[in-house]
Amino acid sequence: MRKRLPWVIAAVAAAAVFAAAPAWAEGLKVAVIDVNRVLNESEAGKAAKKKMEDRYEELKKKIDGKNDEARKMKEDLDKQKILLGKEKLKEKEDAFNARVAELRQLTQEAEKEMQTRQSELTRDILKVIEGQVNKIVEKEKIDLVLERTSGVIHFDPSLDITTKVLDLVNKEKAGGK
Repeated sequence: MRKRLPWVIAAVAAAAVFAAAPAWAEGLKVAVIDVNRVLNESEAGKAAKKKMEDRYEELKKKIDGKNDEARKMKEDLDKQKILLGKEKLKEKEDAFNARVAELRQLTQEAEKEMQTRQSELTRDILKVIEGQVNKIVEKEKIDLVLERTSGVIHFDPSLDITTKVLDLVNKEKAGGK
């Protein structure tokens, strides 16, 4: 009998917790937000996306120019291979290989810059979103906010605060200009 007593106590305690949980949850106010939607549809998000696209185009033009130069060098090298002596051929091949290495480095630096810029711009917008979510949480006395894309399978649309946050983010950015 003594060996079963701890299990009986644990079972009674678990039953009490499960019985009390619905009463506790009734007072819990929950909201859901789609942060990606706010990022993509807010004026701040659109402006950040435009900045990224503009910078991407600048970098792409620069890389394309270097790529064209390298392609031309390769074509010239292929045409002159037979006519050039070993030393001159080696010199041109080395110059071509240096150009290819430069192009590779430029491409890697551009990718790294784009990743860094995207992180910075996203982080800035997320700070604004978080501030607006906090305002809504305080105003509406919300106990728990869930991010829609982080495993929320189903929710009542009345719990969605995405549009409210989107409107507040747009107002803040419009007022801050």
